[in-house]
Amino acid sequence: MYVKIAHFINQLRHSFWFVPSLMALVALLLGYVMQRVDVYYYHKLGWELTDPAGARAILTTVAASAITVAGVVFSITMVVLSSASSQFGPRLIRNFMRHPQTKWVLGGYIGTFIYCLMVAATVREGNSGWTPQLSVTTGGVFGVLSFGLLIAFVHHVFTFIQAPRIIQDVTDRLNETINILFPLSALPESRRDALSAGVMGEVPGEFREVRSEDGGYIQAIGLEDILDWASENEAMVKIDFKPGDYLLPGEKLGVIWCESSQFDAGRDLVRREIMQGPERTDDQDVEFVIDQLVEIAVRALSPGVNDPFTAINCINKLGGVITKIVERGLPGGLLHDKNGVLRVATKTYTYAGLLDAAFHQIRQNARGVESVSLSLIDILARLKEVDTMAAYQAELRRHAELLREDVQKSYTNEKDLQDFMERYSVFEQASE
Repeated sequence: MYVKIAHFINQLRHSFWFVPSLMALVALLLGYVMQRVDVYYYHKLGWELTDPAGARAILTTVAASAITVAGVVFSITMVVLSSASSQFGPRLIRNFMRHPQTKWVLGGYIGTFIYCLMVAATVREGNSGWTPQLSVTTGGVFGVLSFGLLIAFVHHVFTFIQAPRIIQDVTDRLNETINILFPLSALPESRRDALSAGVMGEVPGEFREVRSEDGGYIQAIGLEDILDWASENEAMVKIDFKPGDYLLPGEKLGVIWCESSQFDAGRDLVRREIMQGPERTDDQDVEFVIDQLVEIAVRALSPGVNDPFTAINCINKLGGVITKIVERGLPGGLLHDKNGVLRVATKTYTYAGLLDAAFHQIRQNARGVESVSLSLIDILARLKEVDTMAAYQAELRRHAELLREDVQKSYTNEKDLQDFMERYSVFEQASE
């Protein structure tokens, strides 16, 4: 259940409507509350800011200014999103939308507009005139604070669109995802003992295939509920996909070993707990966030941009990410019950897949860009010293050999080639 809640919260964080809508509702309620406060304290405070005509002027001016600036903020946001999409890739739009600053600014202006309209509607002139002094004062304060919101928004936009800032933002999100998933898969802390080594146990009942109902990307898998069901019914579940994979309609998801009477419930549960959508997300998909860094580097290496410094920055960040993954360890993909009996087996990450996602496309697009190739071999040499696991070392060696072959075919300057081969020899000597 907690995976579904986390997935829903993450969807709200990436939505552009939730925070402004919530702030608009708060402004609506605040307008009503302030009017009641004004009625209660009207003869007690003796606070006189202005007359009814002045109150209307203040409120209408603040409301008109707020909604005008809200339109400007929205226009600037669209320009920034368009620029970031074309320069760094459309997948980075989610990162910008996740940031709360723009939503708070839009919500602040929309809320100010609604509040001022509500209060202005209660101002009455004539013999039975009524001026809610505290409410009008609060509206004026909101108008002043709006200037601070605008300054904060402009600062945020100018900071965010800088390449180093975007790269660091993606890296921070990648580290958050690693902290959640590695090496503990998608289980909460209370269930982590289910990852301890166990035994296969007797295969319960017969196995049947589970097929998907709709196509789409797997965004998250609720392993906790699947493990609970399998443990309670002494069943076993095997899932053939991981978050980030694309499912075809009617494709085989996996298999369930259980009694015939329990299969329908198990099948429906697995389908529910494998959450799908039209796009990949960073809920449980580390490779998706790695792809974001890779996309920035690849676009920087395109002839139209020709920015090897940004690509080198991405390579260094990827090296730090791989180091963290190696130190934490990969999830085994085997979940056991409290008695150590295997209940759930899932597809999981491998060093080959992670290193391919991190370096393949950069290497392929860096052919002929000497500085990037040198940076790649340097980071591979440093990664080689992180751990001595045979599978990890073999994958690093494979990438280094692929890079060497590309360099030998693309370098035209002998001295540049000699420089690369010297660094390649450093790679070969690392951790030996």
